[in-house]
This record gives sequence, C-alpha cells and structure tokens, in this order.
Amino acid sequence: MTEVLNDAITDYEQKLFWQTVNEQIERTQREDPEGWADYLAERELVLGGKPRSRQIAPEWEGLITFPEEKE
Repeated sequence: MTEVLNDAITDYEQKLFWQTVNEQIERTQREDPEGWADYLAERELVLGGKPRSRQIAPEWEGLITFPEEKE
C-alpha cells in the first residue's frame, strides 16, 4: 500500500512540476515576446535546426526537395 501511495505522490509531483513549467513558458511568451524569441534563437544555436522529418538515400540528397524545405 505504501508503494502505491508513493507512486501516486510521485506522479502528482511530476504533473504539478510540468504544469508549472508550462504556465511559466506561457507567461514568458505573453509578457516577454522578445525574450522568448531570444531564447528560441539561442536554443536553435545550441541544438541545431529542426531535424529532417524524412530520411532518403544519400545518393538522392540534393535531388529531392520536400515541401517543408521550401520555406
């Protein structure tokens, strides 16, 4: 029974944590759009661009342009 309660408490704490994170992100986007844009730009520098959504054979690289690459 103790294990079930501990699991429930841990689950609740994780949900509460992520709810708080999401609220803070939404507040930052709303109250500091310039700061949010700076964050996204820095994040892209650190993590790189968006990953390709499709994999193609190396010999086809550069010969096919997917719609998402035309942006």
